[in-house]
Amino acid sequence: MTTSTDSGDTGNDATEQLQEFFEVRRPGADLAEHGGFRLEIDCSFDDFTLFPRLDDSVRYPKGRLDTRAEARDSLNLADYSGPFRSDLSLYDFAPERLVRMIQMNHEYYVLTLSRWWAQVQERWGHDVCREIQAAAWRDGVLPHLERIVGEWNALPVTATPVTDCDALVEFNPFAPDPRHEQFDKQRLVQQNLGCHEFFLLVMESWAGQVVVRYGLDAMFAIQWDLWSDDVLPEVRAIKMRGMNISGDGPEAFIKDIQCDATSFPGKAFDMIFDMPAPDVAELTFNRCCAVDQWEAMGRTDILEKGCHSTCPASLIETAKMYHPNMKVDILAIPPRVDADAVCCKWRLSMRTPDDPEYVPVAISPKP
Repeated sequence: MTTSTDSGDTGNDATEQLQEFFEVRRPGADLAEHGGFRLEIDCSFDDFTLFPRLDDSVRYPKGRLDTRAEARDSLNLADYSGPFRSDLSLYDFAPERLVRMIQMNHEYYVLTLSRWWAQVQERWGHDVCREIQAAAWRDGVLPHLERIVGEWNALPVTATPVTDCDALVEFNPFAPDPRHEQFDKQRLVQQNLGCHEFFLLVMESWAGQVVVRYGLDAMFAIQWDLWSDDVLPEVRAIKMRGMNISGDGPEAFIKDIQCDATSFPGKAFDMIFDMPAPDVAELTFNRCCAVDQWEAMGRTDILEKGCHSTCPASLIETAKMYHPNMKVDILAIPPRVDADAVCCKWRLSMRTPDDPEYVPVAISPKP
């Protein structure tokens, strides 16, 4: 992997190049500091599916902002079994549910991490998997641990986790702890938002190590496998239990995404959620860390491949998992028209019997 700048300077050694690459990929990095940095890395552009937009002529400007981190005291919802709320905030939930959400997020984190381990081990063997895990923690995670713990008011970390080992490292400073039950609502929300940032940092660190060793195509292949059929069924079950969400249509789907630890607002994402009709849901990313990162590195071509190689898999396959007749229309997907446009936008609806892709669903008779 090599990098260049607008001035043509290619004198940075490999260590400095990798350091800047990892820094740009860190959630919350100040991307303005990396102006002129261009990532030069091999990537194939003839081996992926380019998913069509519903209408290429429509531009979607950014609108209202994500409300899920907005502080408020008006509600104390026991769970999310009630109706969909387009302006949902984590503060809407009762403290007991926020504690349960911390548990849910940790289950999700460990599940996803275990699947990264399994994917890497299957491809390159146990020794390489151990090396990648150790490097991911050493170079990507641990340098930011103290900052994240302090910023999100986590419980103190009393010992540095051992990361150079044969087993999966499940360390999480936001893991469930009996002391969480004594926290006020604000600190419980902080724990959930902090878990989101830590979760993404660990995954980005694993992905970065795969990229520098085996290239972007290998990383995209792992992402596709992870988010198409490897992780999703178990993740759905975790969130259904954790938030008491039921149903199999667009409303259940969008409520699921609102409570997904990988999608929470913060340094990586700003998302809005709508249901313009009873069986229609729309999901909009005003901001996405992948868009920020690849645009900052001057690689909108890689951004396009990355988005088409990861996002449709997770959303389309999740929709099918909810109901075989739930369809996903892509309203917007990178590359963006301009910086004031949304990063991506998705519509979920139900197929009708006259749709050529409609799947007849047999209803089992009641016993």
